[in-house]
Amino acid sequence: RNTHALVVGRGGHIVFEKYWGDTTFDSMVDPGFTPVLAALSVGTALNDRLIMSLDAPLSDYLPDAAATQGAITLRELLAQDPAGMSLGEDTDHLAFVLERVTRQKYPELVVDRLWKPMGAGPIEFRVADNRLRPDGVSAGCCAQARIGDWMRIGELLAHDGVFEGNQFTPPRYVHLMMRPAHQDSPRGYFMRVDGSFAAQDVAWLEGHGKQRLWIVPSLRLTILRIGDEPPESAGWDEAMIPDSIIRGTSGWQPRHAGEGVDPKQFAPH
Repeated sequence: RNTHALVVGRGGHIVFEKYWGDTTFDSMVDPGFTPVLAALSVGTALNDRLIMSLDAPLSDYLPDAAATQGAITLRELLAQDPAGMSLGEDTDHLAFVLERVTRQKYPELVVDRLWKPMGAGPIEFRVADNRLRPDGVSAGCCAQARIGDWMRIGELLAHDGVFEGNQFTPPRYVHLMMRPAHQDSPRGYFMRVDGSFAAQDVAWLEGHGKQRLWIVPSLRLTILRIGDEPPESAGWDEAMIPDSIIRGTSGWQPRHAGEGVDPKQFAPH
């Protein structure tokens, strides 16, 4: 299905990796997961009390914002609620707020607050070409980083904002990111949370070409697929890859085993 890399992490360790062609763990890729960096950066600002509440309006941080935009809250931006605003505009407004409270440019604050503390390698942002950030990078698009470092983001999400013992976001903030933003919403904060999987708490980052980062917090499991769009003849089942791995993971049990079904036949214990 045109996959270039499949990497699985469990409990902070890489437990499986397979590559096709010249792709490696250190290959620089842009899978389309950039928006989640804005949500995690907001979490770091909350953790350091640079932002006090997600329900604060933009006008608290951007006094020169237009009246209609000034009333929008950070929570609404994270949930992509404002009518008529694109994903890029939502994330760029969050970037403006983060730049104001940290007094750093957006690429610098992402590196200083997320990348370096996680021990990650290089990250490259594309300069934006839009009316909001004509001289800055886009917070919603086109960050390129090593495959191994996108796995670090997965581990951070799978462990409620903790990476190698360091708390990057307030407790339960990542849980909030990975829940429906509204009742029956298919999305949390820049991630998908709908779908039917072998575990109830699967959330995923959705990139172009069916590139995916599935996260299963209950199992401390992260699954990364890097590649191109699968051929139409091969089809695409969103649950096939994660479910195959979830069912082979120790500690997993089916939701409803059914009469006469032994869960040990499906997963090691």
